[in-house]
Amino acid sequence: MPPPETDVLVVGAGPTGLSLALVLRQAGLRVLIVERSTSRDRRTRAITLHAPTLEFLDALGLLTEVREQGLALERISFHTHQGSYDGPLTGLDSTVDGYLNLPQPAYEELLEEAARDSGVLFRHGTTYLGHSGGDRSPDAWLTVRLDGSDGPSRVRCRYLVGCDGAGSQVRASLGSTLEGRHAPASYLLVEGTPVLPAMEPETGIYVGRAGMVTLAPLPAGRVRVAGPADMMLALDKGARVTADQVTALVDALGFGDRLRLKQVERVAQYTVQERIASRMADGRVALAGDAAHLNAPAGGQGLNLGIGDVLALAWRLVHAVRHDTAADLTGYASERREAAAEAITAADVLPLVQRMRAAHDTADQEPLRQALTRHAPRWSQLYPHHPAPDAADLPGAYRLEKGTRVPTAVRESTGPVDLLPADTDATLSTLLVAHPSRLGWARDLAGSRAERLGCPPVGMLDTVPLDARHPRFRAMWPRDAAALLVRPDRRVAAVLTADAPAEDSRRLTLSTP
Repeated sequence: MPPPETDVLVVGAGPTGLSLALVLRQAGLRVLIVERSTSRDRRTRAITLHAPTLEFLDALGLLTEVREQGLALERISFHTHQGSYDGPLTGLDSTVDGYLNLPQPAYEELLEEAARDSGVLFRHGTTYLGHSGGDRSPDAWLTVRLDGSDGPSRVRCRYLVGCDGAGSQVRASLGSTLEGRHAPASYLLVEGTPVLPAMEPETGIYVGRAGMVTLAPLPAGRVRVAGPADMMLALDKGARVTADQVTALVDALGFGDRLRLKQVERVAQYTVQERIASRMADGRVALAGDAAHLNAPAGGQGLNLGIGDVLALAWRLVHAVRHDTAADLTGYASERREAAAEAITAADVLPLVQRMRAAHDTADQEPLRQALTRHAPRWSQLYPHHPAPDAADLPGAYRLEKGTRVPTAVRESTGPVDLLPADTDATLSTLLVAHPSRLGWARDLAGSRAERLGCPPVGMLDTVPLDARHPRFRAMWPRDAAALLVRPDRRVAAVLTADAPAEDSRRLTLSTP
């Protein structure tokens, strides 16, 4: 039987639910995961991990294992019959640079083992039925109704988080719906051993007249071929697709053995959804992962967007439970709705593909190559509010402001410059100060404002190099800023500005644009 009460009850033991439970438990909260299924889905499913997710795994101490099991990627390549276009997947603003392919089941196994070791409680074969009670007052609790192998039960919790996927019952209980659209073409997927070895470490997108597919390398020499192979194909949801049918459609693209498999392990077809929950939070209940948003697979947005939800939600829950206050789930919902919309936009590669089909000479092709250099940072989810970096040779350059993400490292032309360590304490805020003389002033000011902004107290102060040795980060620093108050998820909570010389502490002010 589940425990009678817990701080946070998580519904769903997929990547998002496991990640959230692990972070909360490491911060000292009591966490219970309930999962309807009794065994793990062994399908490959999501495969691509972005830099923020790799940073997250680094902070959890899991990065070494992920790298040992996964496959590092260095580039994305668009192949057409007129030529190929390569875009780098490295050179990002991160201490853990680049992308990595790892099948979702292996990722989940690592997370679940770490979660169990940390003391997260699990109840598999248990269904969420509904909840009642709970409001925004500090002493309010929810009562969650469950049904498992031992019969019906009830659990009291401070917060409830639905990580139960596209068919989320938690979302239904909130009266929330997924708003948006589904793509008109069916997507086909086939996995197995290729006739020709994959061009590691590359994710290739093959563009023909009839459509396009992605060839993604997997560990142990396997590959995935997926995409709308025939834009005119219309299949009903759940329709059976054979390997021969997929082979015929892929062959129609005209790339020969490059896309053929000599051994097929899995064939599937699915429809692509681009939807966002009409309500991501209500009172003490929140949605995360696929329960909150769905998007096209281009760029591996879905799983990584769920980890972004975890980072944005976990510190709010930890702060609320530790300080016996109500979490700002309204702020969480608005931020993650915006992030989901950005991910949906970033995943739309059709305009770029159409330009490639129409390109016939060098004058057309060079702008395409320049545009492609922007896709890695755009897909990476490292740069909220700035989906189109402003420098091809320094991807992701932008000015820090409220809501932007402070990078763990800045990629200067001479190499990376570390800023915030990947293992920054998830329960504390950080204060980045432009000059050592302002450390004390900024701490006093930030300490008095953090609670009003709903942030945890400041746990680390650090000065940042704003001299000629690091021109790119100097350009990113806000004009006239004395310090940045940075939340545990590395988002800027506030810009502390000084409208007087550094010696005059009385005129240091808080700016929250």
